[in-house]
Amino acid sequence: MSPQRKLRVISAKPTAGRFKIGNQRRRIQIVVAFVLVMLIVVTTKVIGLQTAGGDAMRAEAANQWTRTTTVVADRGTIFDRNGEELAVSIPAATISINPKLIDNEEATLNMLATMLSLDVEEQQRLYDEMILKDKGFVYVRRQIDADLGEQIAALKLSGVNVDSEPTRLLPGGDTGRSVIGRTDIDGVGTAGLELQYDSILSGENGSVTRQVAPGGRSIAGTEDAVDGAVPGDDLILTIDRSIQFTCEQALLERVSNTGSKAGTCIVMDADSGELYAMASVKRDADTNEVLITSGNHAAVDSYEPGSVAKVITIAAGLETGVVGPNTVFNVPWRAQYGDDLLRDSHEHPDEDMTVRQILVESSNIGTIKVQEKVQLRRHWDFMRAFGLGEPTALDFPGESAGIFKEWNELFGSEKYTVSYGQGLASTPIQLISAVNAIANDGLYVAPKLVRGFVGEDGEIIPTAPSATHEVISTNTAEVMQSMMTDVVCSGTATRAQVSSFNVAGKTGTGLKAQPNGGYEDEFGVRSYYASFVGFFPAEDPEITVLISIDEPPAGTINRFGGTAAAPVFARLVPTIAHELGIQPPSTAPACSE
Repeated sequence: MSPQRKLRVISAKPTAGRFKIGNQRRRIQIVVAFVLVMLIVVTTKVIGLQTAGGDAMRAEAANQWTRTTTVVADRGTIFDRNGEELAVSIPAATISINPKLIDNEEATLNMLATMLSLDVEEQQRLYDEMILKDKGFVYVRRQIDADLGEQIAALKLSGVNVDSEPTRLLPGGDTGRSVIGRTDIDGVGTAGLELQYDSILSGENGSVTRQVAPGGRSIAGTEDAVDGAVPGDDLILTIDRSIQFTCEQALLERVSNTGSKAGTCIVMDADSGELYAMASVKRDADTNEVLITSGNHAAVDSYEPGSVAKVITIAAGLETGVVGPNTVFNVPWRAQYGDDLLRDSHEHPDEDMTVRQILVESSNIGTIKVQEKVQLRRHWDFMRAFGLGEPTALDFPGESAGIFKEWNELFGSEKYTVSYGQGLASTPIQLISAVNAIANDGLYVAPKLVRGFVGEDGEIIPTAPSATHEVISTNTAEVMQSMMTDVVCSGTATRAQVSSFNVAGKTGTGLKAQPNGGYEDEFGVRSYYASFVGFFPAEDPEITVLISIDEPPAGTINRFGGTAAAPVFARLVPTIAHELGIQPPSTAPACSE
């Protein structure tokens, strides 16, 4: 038995030794493996930070000591036809603060308040922001004088930023404001041509980075343009700044002196349709002061044109051959049409009147008789051909189409009143374009406001010529020109006469519809829209002008187109002729004493 025990003892000792030594080695192996894994993880992380994640980390680090600022692109300049600036962007500065970086709130606020003339409310707002320190950006004042901005920047106030931000300026004051429109404080077009051509004028913004020291101060010489700003294209208008200014001043004076509500002036080249002026003024409801508006009422507002529309009815009669200028009608001063008793502007006995006399004396009943010869459907077609019932080619923001029902939607007396401009509405730009077709020998030419664009390379890209279409023959147009000359010589527009030129035209005295649907308010008072559209020289028309006076005082002599609007036309003709170099023709005066 003893040999067996020795075997058991001998066999037991080596076994126990192997397991003890193996455990130590395994622990060492595990530790080594763990260290190797950690080294691999760390190495992978480092490689990842240097490659895929490096950009993000470097960007995050750069954000701690760099700032990126938007560089606003220079907005394109708006020029008149002669290269005079109508709207331009000029350098300005915008002041902002980072409240988190301001270390002396009271001193910073006092300095800004003094230099920027901040009122008490502005100071309190900024002080609250500085104390709260929960924002990294707060505007102080935008678009201040660039020199003042440089003075503030030179102070190097901690947490105070001065950035370049151009502002829009009209060098001629309010001249052309009605057409140009406006931009908001961010330089985005919000009205007029600034809105219509905003994408062309605005260009593309850029950006610039700069290094900053602790406290937010810029480090000189570290500015680096990341993306250069691309300036917007310039706009060249058909407007003549001198003629535009003259129109505006004449309207301001006339509306003020007559106590009217508003006024409009349009000057058009008879052949090309280009507009030399398009002005609107309006009386301020609060101050009662008459001002040039930023709204282009000549395109966006519509009114019943009154008797100016008679030129279309008479021209339709002549063109269709149902009447001639000497065709005679027996005309009463009033007559029943539909459910209404329609009448002329004044009482007169039944009388025989030629078509020429009907136009010269502006007879409503006589004009209806011509329309009856033409017939309603054909008359409606002529009105549309003359441009009524749809917006013009200007495509001006907010432009109105006016109000002009389909011929088969006219009922009762409406079928007849449209012949003399009541029961429909047109914009001033529609109305002058219609009358201009007569001045242009029967050819309608679309109105035009933009002559071309100027790109970054300075090349001028002209716009296409205005579209045209014939509405009446040259012969009919010449007869109408002669009849409209008589209107100025001996009819309702004698106050439009000019000593140096023969003038042709037509007056209009439209009634304004009231909120109650009629032409009288709750007190039985009527409101008028007085207008005159004329052209000169009458022998060979070059320029067509519309003058409208909105709501001249009822019950006064100035409520008529011939008294409220025609005198403004007469005042403007000499200036327009001088500016455009139009010489009086060597023909005898059409209006004899």
